[in-house]
Amino acid sequence: MADDLSKQLSSMTSGVDDLKKSLNEINKAIPDFTSGMQSGLTGIAKVLPDVVTSMMNLNKQNKELASQGGKPASVLSQLASGMLSWNTAISVGTTLLITYGVNYWIGLLI
Repeated sequence: MADDLSKQLSSMTSGVDDLKKSLNEINKAIPDFTSGMQSGLTGIAKVLPDVVTSMMNLNKQNKELASQGGKPASVLSQLASGMLSWNTAISVGTTLLITYGVNYWIGLLI
């Protein structure tokens, strides 16, 4: 019984972790927008299949967990928490600073 619970927990954790890792890869692609829109979209397009695969795997694991009577993790909430993280804020902030220049931002602050 404990082994089954351990396997379920491990399986669910791996699905959530895979989704978060793939979302972090999107965050790493955000600075590519400093080179232009096409470069940024290309960087995200390279990582997007991994995000979709991770979402599908997590959804599959959720269905298995629900059929066994467990409480599944919401794919949408995991996606939102991954995109609204400190990593994303730092990536976007750095990209904006590089794109628009430090002088522009400091001028607005003063």
